[in-house]
Amino acid sequence: MQYEISKEKSAEYLRQAIHHMSMQDAAFHPVSYAVWYEYSSGEHQRLIEEVNTLIEKEKKLNEKSTTDVFNKHIASIDPDSAKVLVERFNQVVTDISTSTAKAGQDSTQFSKALNAWSEEIQQLDARLGAQLGSLVSETVHMQSSMHQLQQKLESSLHEIDELKHEIIKAKQEAISDGLTGLMNRKGFDVTLKECLENQPQEDVCLVIADIDFFKKVNDSYGHLFGDKVIQAVANVLKKISGDFNTAARYGGEEFVLLLPHTTIEAAKEIAENIRRQVAAISIKNSVTQRLISNITISLGVTTYQPGETSHSFIARADQALYTSKAHGRNKVTLLTQDFATA
Repeated sequence: MQYEISKEKSAEYLRQAIHHMSMQDAAFHPVSYAVWYEYSSGEHQRLIEEVNTLIEKEKKLNEKSTTDVFNKHIASIDPDSAKVLVERFNQVVTDISTSTAKAGQDSTQFSKALNAWSEEIQQLDARLGAQLGSLVSETVHMQSSMHQLQQKLESSLHEIDELKHEIIKAKQEAISDGLTGLMNRKGFDVTLKECLENQPQEDVCLVIADIDFFKKVNDSYGHLFGDKVIQAVANVLKKISGDFNTAARYGGEEFVLLLPHTTIEAAKEIAENIRRQVAAISIKNSVTQRLISNITISLGVTTYQPGETSHSFIARADQALYTSKAHGRNKVTLLTQDFATA
């Protein structure tokens, strides 16, 4: 679900959505807005048909029916599109809130002037004065309604702000590994794709690492200890990757490190540094209270070849890793299209 439309067309959808929302029993909030924005765009036929059926049956959409439509037809929206939708709704509500506040100020001034005029007319013509008094009462009622609307809009702005944070948090969690805090495979694949698209002429290197004999570690010390080993290796990668490189847990006991703006020689030295730091790790076994220090890691290093796919780039790094495993583990192997060194 994308929102690549002109600003003018988008503005028309916004106006229609707000009009539809004002006629329902559901409150003004992002879920309701999302439903009516999609309805107004005319591009979501199944949603339109269901909304029309509900309106014919219930006359107005309430909170439950609005949420049901959202969950059924819009809940699968991707985080980026959801963020755009929320930001647009935020702007709309802000504009309405500002306009309402201005209208409220104007109506207050009008009410004061009308009240003073009514008192003067009352002295001259009691019947006309009574009519003006009724108009004053209606104006006061309008002021009260506008004040309530402004309070609801301010509440909606607060909810929108919380929703924006939730979207950002959800997006971050979607690309993060829960155990290590590193990026997960999904996030890494996206980052790698963007890197190769944006820096095709730059030196880009890739390191793939795998903890040696990890199954034996789990079998000997238990899975909780195995998790500690994975976290310890991840911490090494976090420290070495810094702010400009991307470290990720690629799956199980396997890790990857993307190194843009890095020569193959520098990448191999970084990999050697990772290998040395992992070999120096000591972890206390919570059962025996003994320090376990026989943890090693094997690594493969390669450099990007202009024009190749990300799949072949990863496959070559993986081949380099396999070579390190085949030659005794606890090694770094460098592999390009032309040669390999261990």
